[in-house]
Amino acid sequence: MVITSYGTAHHDAPQDIRPVTVDASALPLPDAVSRAGRQHGGRDLAVRAFITRSPAGRSVIGQAMERIRQRIGPGGQIAVHVLSPHGQYRAPAVAEEIADRLRAAGIPVQVFHRHLKRPGPAPR
Repeated sequence: MVITSYGTAHHDAPQDIRPVTVDASALPLPDAVSRAGRQHGGRDLAVRAFITRSPAGRSVIGQAMERIRQRIGPGGQIAVHVLSPHGQYRAPAVAEEIADRLRAAGIPVQVFHRHLKRPGPAPR
């Protein structure tokens, strides 16, 4: 299984056929992000915990896990796209949380973060 996090504002969404799409856009962001959080984005443990342990975060992740369970086939060959506006905090945090849950269930997972370290897009 491949999970890809990305920012919709970059206008280069992954091109997989029939992915499970998870929208993390409405999840909360921490008011202050530590220096480590700025460097690691949604992969920073404190940032990730803030986003994924909120009531909205738990709901989005729970719904995503259910959709993944419904679609997973032999060998776990599905694509999961996790999106947020810039792909630096919310999408990577949710992607990592989903990946950890799948790995705990014995499903091999690769995670790619397309925009984790990319600066915000220029206005169009």
